Amino acid sequence: MSHDQWKPVRYNRGMLRKEKRAIGVVWVFRWSEEVNGRRRQHKDVIGTTKQFPNETAANKEVDRLRCHLNENKQQLSLKAMTFGELVNHYLNHELPRLSKSARKANRSYIKNWIEPNWYGHLAGGIKTMQIQEWLDTVQRPDGTKLKIKNVLSAIFSHGVRWELVERNPVCGQGGSPGHRGASTGVRQSNRVSIQRVILAPGIVRQTLEQLALREATMALVDAVTALRASELIALKWKNVGWKTGILQSQFALVEGELKETKSRNNPLPLAEPVLQVLRLWRENTAYRSDEDWIFASPHYHGKTPYTYQILFRRHIRPVIEKVAGIKSNKEAPIGWHTLRRSLATLLISNGENVKVAQSQLRHTTPKITLDLYAQAVSSDQHEAHNKVVQMMLPAEFPEIEGAGHYRHGVKTRVLPALGVRGCPKPTLPKSAKCFGIMVSAAGFEPATHALKGHCSTN
Repeated sequence: MSHDQWKPVRYNRGMLRKEKRAIGVVWVFRWSEEVNGRRRQHKDVIGTTKQFPNETAANKEVDRLRCHLNENKQQLSLKAMTFGELVNHYLNHELPRLSKSARKANRSYIKNWIEPNWYGHLAGGIKTMQIQEWLDTVQRPDGTKLKIKNVLSAIFSHGVRWELVERNPVCGQGGSPGHRGASTGVRQSNRVSIQRVILAPGIVRQTLEQLALREATMALVDAVTALRASELIALKWKNVGWKTGILQSQFALVEGELKETKSRNNPLPLAEPVLQVLRLWRENTAYRSDEDWIFASPHYHGKTPYTYQILFRRHIRPVIEKVAGIKSNKEAPIGWHTLRRSLATLLISNGENVKVAQSQLRHTTPKITLDLYAQAVSSDQHEAHNKVVQMMLPAEFPEIEGAGHYRHGVKTRVLPALGVRGCPKPTLPKSAKCFGIMVSAAGFEPATHALKGHCSTN
């Protein structure tokens, strides 16, 4: 055996120090490495003292560089690697593979919860019950604690995969997640700590009547299709089947990143009244071509959609709170997902088939469900959708004078072609058999406990 094979592994720790530069006092990391038999010196500016006010903060940033320098020297890693170094390896190699929103969320959990407690520990020496006792002391809702646990588990699983650690203490014995039997890993409840607000169809109808055209169109489409808000704003005019009454939602816009949805092959029905409202909005927006966003923002010249969080918070939520007589808060929040959840409750309350509801909500389903609903919208789903539209659609929608330039307006005329209460029966689509239950002036609400009154927080 050659002498080189007996040569011990030399880990590059480097040195961190402060230096004065033109931009002020900075942290400088110095290290050396052997290149072609000769040792060469290197240095790199980590950041200013304003960015990293103390040595501990600067060292955390340096550790990311150390991790890269020592990446191919793994003989000693199982014993010597700290959890901070394991986190840096995860951030450099695993995190970039995730979506933008997942990267942002995982970084937040690591920075605010995981690193402050575990950074200096030896990664291989962390025990399951140490994590359990720490997690029990975290003063956050169960849902947040479960996410912290999952991110911590992902970091250790990454270490096992790269052979940096021997086991995942979050999962328990052998680091094998998903095994059957008694749990040997960290236990954390996924109990929902918030109250889920459900809006009755009468509340949705009154809300739509009081909204301007832009917000009313967005709220109506979301309320009767159960699209996620990120899917709603990613719609383009080409996704609407004007003749077939089919909506193809294939993408979601999350954190400015357009990505395909898992349910992109599952089309949704659009009743004729909803198509009429979309036609009205298309007449009053400046962006009408097939490649334009349906809800394109004029602030960015139609290149991006509106910011849906701001629209809901400023325009839609206040009207819901006024009509329903409730106030959105941390314990019972009202958001875009409230409309989606309300539709799910309404479908079940109407006695619709569970598979129809699953297809409408586009939840992840077994293969048999995908086979039944991936190619076309069933007649049952059309009927369920039309029934919901009839219960929610207001009698009139606002129209803006001077089509092509949207402004906040007021209701100016009734659209008889919508086929809602007070309109002649011949205007109804022939396929909409469920329109036989016409909504009276007082409105129709199913006699269920979930929908009785204005709202429910069950």
